[in-house]
Amino acid sequence: EAAGGPAFADTLRGLSADRRGRALRELVLTHVAVVLGAGDPDAVEPDRAFRELGFDSLTAVELRNRLGAATGLRLPATLVFDNPTPAALAAHLATRIAVPDGPADPTAGLGPDLDRLEAALAGLDPDDEAYRGITERLHGLLDRLTARQADADDDDLESATTENIFDLIDRELETS
Repeated sequence: EAAGGPAFADTLRGLSADRRGRALRELVLTHVAVVLGAGDPDAVEPDRAFRELGFDSLTAVELRNRLGAATGLRLPATLVFDNPTPAALAAHLATRIAVPDGPADPTAGLGPDLDRLEAALAGLDPDDEAYRGITERLHGLLDRLTARQADADDDDLESATTENIFDLIDRELETS
């Protein structure tokens, strides 16, 4: 495996198997679209054979090179012929990319998800029932997260020494 592999694997770290599969499919479709000059990955049918999409040996090698550079994997020249559709190729890549156990950061991948959620909500009318329902769910989630944080803070307080408590009081009252 080449040097780029761990970097790409890091982007997949912390994602569920389903989300990793979608990320790999998106990667493949994006590069297929570029190689074909389609521009839009959504225009590429994931279950359509590469030959039907217009691939020949030159475009197959170009796709192999692009995916090799993106993933850091050493890929065979027969990659497109061994995996006849973009979906099959993405599934094959999923078996080849080593994803380190456990997330380096438990919040990995949440930033883009929150950005998409925020963008989707920006387009909704605040008077719409769906908007109010989503707002209620988000408030509930925030309440649960806040309660978990309070529980964690209580645990910290219970295990704190007298010195820890006085240090906290000094910091909070800005005295020393």
